[in-house]
Amino acid sequence: MKIKVVIFDADKTLWDHYNISEFEDPIKVINKNEIEDAKGRKLKVFPDVRDTLEELKKKGIILGLATWNYPEKTQKILQILDLYKYFDVIVSRDFPYKFIMINEIFNELRNKGIKIKPEETMFVDDRRSHFGNVWLYLGNIKCVEMWKDIKCHSEILHMLD
Repeated sequence: MKIKVVIFDADKTLWDHYNISEFEDPIKVINKNEIEDAKGRKLKVFPDVRDTLEELKKKGIILGLATWNYPEKTQKILQILDLYKYFDVIVSRDFPYKFIMINEIFNELRNKGIKIKPEETMFVDDRRSHFGNVWLYLGNIKCVEMWKDIKCHSEILHMLD
């Protein structure tokens, strides 16, 4: 079955920082892929993230984000990095239960009249530990462990069919 939705984790999946909820204002832009907060914490977007998101959008893939971060921090960081525009649905919660976040994404899409089956969904996360509950509660979602199953984001493009 063809993949219609790709849902990403954020920390350690889209960028190298492990917890953007720690970031404090003011946030300084070093370049389009790198920022630094008031305490000197840095974040760098991984190399082919932008090109991959752009390509997925061109292919008509719905993009979601499911991240364990404070919603206002997620929104702020995505906007500063100019990544916000790529995502159709963003669910950012201060708890680690990705299966609940993915279900929220499905509900939001359903409310927009878009019905997605689990097997039409790919979930990309750097932590395999989330996959068990995703499969248990949501069904046959294609879960991809970043840095183990794939080494760069562009490999996602070859996994769509």
